[in-house]
Amino acid sequence: MLERYAQEISEYLSAMMGRSIIITDINGIIIGAPAKERLGDFHPSSVPVVQYKKMSFDDAEAAKKLGVWYPGSTVPLFFQGRVIGTAAIAGEPELVLQFTTLVKNQIESLLREKVYAHSVQTPQHKINELVRDIAAFDPMKDDASLIPMRAERLGINMDIPRGVISIAFSNFRGLDLAKNPVRLSYQSKGDPLSDEMDYSMTNNMVIETLREVFADPQNILASVSRDRFVILWTLLPSETEDISLGIERAKELCAEAAEKLREGSIETIIGIGHPAQNLYELPFAYKNAMEIVTIAEKLSLGPGIYGFDEMLLQHILLSITPSYPIRYMEKKLNLLYSENDAQGLIDTFRVYCESLFSKQKAAEKLHLHRNTLAYRLSKIEERLNISTENFEEVLALYMIIIIRELGKQG
Repeated sequence: MLERYAQEISEYLSAMMGRSIIITDINGIIIGAPAKERLGDFHPSSVPVVQYKKMSFDDAEAAKKLGVWYPGSTVPLFFQGRVIGTAAIAGEPELVLQFTTLVKNQIESLLREKVYAHSVQTPQHKINELVRDIAAFDPMKDDASLIPMRAERLGINMDIPRGVISIAFSNFRGLDLAKNPVRLSYQSKGDPLSDEMDYSMTNNMVIETLREVFADPQNILASVSRDRFVILWTLLPSETEDISLGIERAKELCAEAAEKLREGSIETIIGIGHPAQNLYELPFAYKNAMEIVTIAEKLSLGPGIYGFDEMLLQHILLSITPSYPIRYMEKKLNLLYSENDAQGLIDTFRVYCESLFSKQKAAEKLHLHRNTLAYRLSKIEERLNISTENFEEVLALYMIIIIRELGKQG
């Protein structure tokens, strides 16, 4: 890939900078140079630069020992998170030092422009734009004929009932850099030259994986952000009559896709939204699928597949307008959160509620002795002046806990 553009970039930057700038591959072989007779020569300084991913400087004496024509500096070039070659700038190190980072960034920028310039008009890019417009479609204001016309040019029939699936990377941040191909740009304290990360490879891999699983050509697969993907998948006739059938099939396909992505070191949170019968319903189904993933993230749920039918309570709570009863219960809850053991008590109370108020089941889930569970519940009763035998008080507290957790991230 670098070989295709190295000579053009070398000639352009050398003329612009007024200095000889050569480009090598990862083996130190010159593949771009203003003096074309140097093409194919070995550049010894590039080998340790590639190996250690560090910039090097060679004065005249060091250059002579290495058998290099001129003194100068050599920097590693990064693309898609890995070193693909080096750039060497001729001149005394104290003179070219000020140009080194500039040249590195310029070469990498030019390379990205040349590699990705054509991708703006790719079919996948057009599909991504189509899905974004579907998500923003307002049946009350927008022309309903434009989206079907654009979709038809891409071979997509918008008259087919579809469900919406949202996929987010749950390990988008913080995994080991050597193993995780999906990560945010980061600031390296040791080597600023290794900060360059590119997401194109991962993006394409995810789309290809999803297309392999959701193979129906009428399924619409799109990348809507760096760590989010959407599938508008077609429903079978039987699934439009019985939604549960469609959800079950969607979960099976999502499980297969999640496993394949996991093999590529990508963990996912997948939300299955409610089905849409037509274009008018799709924006709401899209929002629903996105909300499911957001709720799962806010509740710190692990990687998994979550259907809209499993998140009904959370959706209802999100739609509640703040009022005096809610603020009253929040003040009560704040009394509990002021104590050091608050989170443990809250977790115990949640599991107790989600175990259908069975102390035996809750104790088993929490791996606690039943007496320990009872002690924790009694502490909640004492501090909040409620009774765990009073269903309404218990339910109100449970809902406020969920509302609070949903609101932590805004």
